[in-house]
Amino acid sequence: MKTPHFITLFFVIALAVTCGNLLSTYISAQFVASELREVNAIMDLTREQLIDQKQADAVIRQNTARKQRARSEKGKAMWRSCMDWSAMHQKKQTYTTEKESKRQCAIYHHYVESGL
Repeated sequence: MKTPHFITLFFVIALAVTCGNLLSTYISAQFVASELREVNAIMDLTREQLIDQKQADAVIRQNTARKQRARSEKGKAMWRSCMDWSAMHQKKQTYTTEKESKRQCAIYHHYVESGL
């Protein structure tokens, strides 16, 4: 009668060890998943901050380039032409002065915005 008792005891112990290992693996997996979610959240936040910073830097560079183009000799000449045609249109409101003042000012604004 002692042999069946040992076999039963063996299976009970084997089952307990197996259940313990499975439970330990499940708990470890849940812990790792939790840590991974935290790291991903931090990475997403960092990525968003980098994107925001790059966009802000791009806006600053564009504004600086616009100011430089407006202050350049070519920009000043285009601005004078725009102002001259606008002043002429204020004095003599003709089709030609209106058309040229709009065209010259559009050329100036296009140059300041795009550099072309």
